[in-house]
Amino acid sequence: MLDRIEMILKNNKNIDGYKIIERKIESSELFFVKKNVDMDRAKSVHHFNVTVYKDIEEAGKKYKGSAETNIHPTMSDLEIEQVINDAAFAAKFVKNEYYPLVKSAAGYKKVSAGCFSKEDLSYWMNELTKAVYKNDNYEKGGINSCEIFLNKVYTRVVNSEGVNVEQNSYEGMIEFITTWKEEGEEIELYKCLNFSELDTEAIAKEVENMITICRDKAIAKSTPKLKGIPVLLTKGAIKEFFQFYYSKCGADSVYRKESTWKIGDKVQGKTVKGDLVTMKLNPFMKNSTCSSGFDMDGLAVEPVTILENGTLKRYIGSTRFAHYLKVAPTGAIENIEISGGTKTLSELRKEPYLEAAAFSDFTMDYMTGDFCGEIRLAWYFDGNNTVPVTGGSISGNINELQNKMFLSKELQKDNWFEGPAAVKLFDATVSGVE
Repeated sequence: MLDRIEMILKNNKNIDGYKIIERKIESSELFFVKKNVDMDRAKSVHHFNVTVYKDIEEAGKKYKGSAETNIHPTMSDLEIEQVINDAAFAAKFVKNEYYPLVKSAAGYKKVSAGCFSKEDLSYWMNELTKAVYKNDNYEKGGINSCEIFLNKVYTRVVNSEGVNVEQNSYEGMIEFITTWKEEGEEIELYKCLNFSELDTEAIAKEVENMITICRDKAIAKSTPKLKGIPVLLTKGAIKEFFQFYYSKCGADSVYRKESTWKIGDKVQGKTVKGDLVTMKLNPFMKNSTCSSGFDMDGLAVEPVTILENGTLKRYIGSTRFAHYLKVAPTGAIENIEISGGTKTLSELRKEPYLEAAAFSDFTMDYMTGDFCGEIRLAWYFDGNNTVPVTGGSISGNINELQNKMFLSKELQKDNWFEGPAAVKLFDATVSGVE
């Protein structure tokens, strides 16, 4: 099928280049109500995403137009020609600044498909089920519902410049809702886990952790009004927090003037009283659904350091935006590694603090640095006792707080992110409900 599409593209005189992304996905899915299977299904899909390019020149300036279309395996040659002609027509009206397509390279490093490749999907679904329910053994709470997905994914990228790269990978996802009931209303919390390799202990531990958070929320008191207390961010909020740095280091953000960061800038300021941020991108990160030896333009990728001790070393750039800034492309790598800091978790918890365990929602504005989260559960340590609290919010601006923040030595791993298990912030705003 891909050969048919490519031949039709090569014979089309209305385009100046093309890219084809082929994906085959075999999927196994299980749906549970408590510990009982409610639905079991499997599916297989095969599709092609085609981008056509049109080089345009006006008033002595070069542009590159592009348009995308999807092609299905059941389509005839005539139908394929029609959708490609429609895309070629649309591409004439898109006038992006000119950029080159990725050219064929000598080779690229393939990512291992891991243990999932050794047995069929149904076998691993049984193993995942056992991991999910391993620690679901409490009387007052546990898993209320759960959905388990495991995909076998074949990806191939071909373009008109000779690029031809492919890989097999696996994408797993577990969504579950935990509940807990004391004397009052039943507490309910949602969690989503993403992975590419089997780690039964990590899955079981995450389920137990969510049940514990549900239990603590069921007995939590209202968050008091706390002024000037240090805040500890943990879990998913940390992933979102460091996405600010990823965004600001992006060549696309710089090109669009959404970021003013320049190579060599000390992005946390010249006088930093806390830990400096070191950020690396690792396309070969273990147990990440984003790991790949190439990006979706077909560019071969390698690990790269972006921030080193608070200094911007390189922009994160696809071929297009790196060309605009006249820098070498890193490729569109999504796996982020943030180095640990100078203090252990126990050291970060020595003085009074508010440690956020779960937010209803934690949002970060990548342009301004403003962040805010409504507290579902936090632990408040007043210097003597630690109590669970709920309600209120935590907010601040990373630009104002990053010159005095501490990162834990201990690390956490969450799909495409590896970084500190906790970040301690000073002068964040805590809005209580008491």
